[in-house]
Amino acid sequence: MKIKTGEDKYIDLHQLMAEKNASDLYLTFWEPPTLRINNQLHRLEQLPIMTDEMLNEIKERLVKPEMAEYFTKNLSIDLWVSNTWRRYRVNISKQQWHIMIVSRLFMEAAPTIDQLWLPAILKDLASKSSWIILVTGPTWCGKSTTLAAMIQEINLNYSKHIITLEDPIEYKFKPEKSIIEQKELWRDVIWFWSSSKFTLRQRPDVILFGEIRDLEGIKNAILLAETWHLLVASIHSRSSVQTLNKIIWSFPAEQQNQIRMQLAENLLAIISQKLIKSQDNLSMVVAMEIMINNTAIENMIRENKMNMVNNTILTNKKYWMQLMEEELINLVINKKITVQDAINNANDPLYISKELVSRGVIAK
Repeated sequence: MKIKTGEDKYIDLHQLMAEKNASDLYLTFWEPPTLRINNQLHRLEQLPIMTDEMLNEIKERLVKPEMAEYFTKNLSIDLWVSNTWRRYRVNISKQQWHIMIVSRLFMEAAPTIDQLWLPAILKDLASKSSWIILVTGPTWCGKSTTLAAMIQEINLNYSKHIITLEDPIEYKFKPEKSIIEQKELWRDVIWFWSSSKFTLRQRPDVILFGEIRDLEGIKNAILLAETWHLLVASIHSRSSVQTLNKIIWSFPAEQQNQIRMQLAENLLAIISQKLIKSQDNLSMVVAMEIMINNTAIENMIRENKMNMVNNTILTNKKYWMQLMEEELINLVINKKITVQDAINNANDPLYISKELVSRGVIAK
């Protein structure tokens, strides 16, 4: 992704990202290119500010003719590009009538659960033969990386047929014990959910959907789980309870009882995560809430008693469940993150404040 810096002079911004060890690149109208390094923004003041002409030129180079109609209709599109150095996910959208481009660096190889220091329960979840595992959180919190680590766990240890449906493909998997087929929007499939019935005919054991975005996606996820497949997917939400409510409330009122029954029967786990800057400000720390759909949770979903879910997560630590607030408190106690960052990232900030005082971590 090059921009002109002078007469017959160009700079490759993706090469610059690699050299600066940046995770993200922002190209915004009338701003210089900006890099995110260790979660801090750095404006590259030495480079030209981005004009409409420059932004549109980049957009025209990246959005192929078959994608143009989609962008015109949705005013946003995801794609990937590669160069000699690495692969990048690029989102092109509009703001105030101007093009905006955000590029994120992909890791070169799919990570493992151990490499990411993720909870061991994720290995157990990845070993299951059916049901739905949802990884949730805000944008740019590492959901795709966690999903990739779970797929890699299956790939390294089990003989399965894995199909991924992604927009775009982020991690390239090398088949080990499993067979892996990665399908990308625009390259291999026209639309994710319309292709689900064809996916079933390909006899998969495991299906990964990069992201569930709408009602149709939820319906298809449940359908695939009911046909005895393990389905892993991401969804935008802050917590286990919010995820459950978001799914159920997506349906018309007259269908919600039925979807609660289906969700209770087919959900395996919800993993909610956030990326938080470390206390030394040199890296990022992942905080996870883990809800396992045991008998108690299953009954709460059926009976619409979502207000009881958090307490059940809190009191079932022996079953590897963990509440986000308790995870944040542990990260503070272990000096991984600051008290303020824990409070800022909590679903219940008051709970954290009270608990840190009662446990003698901070003064009243």
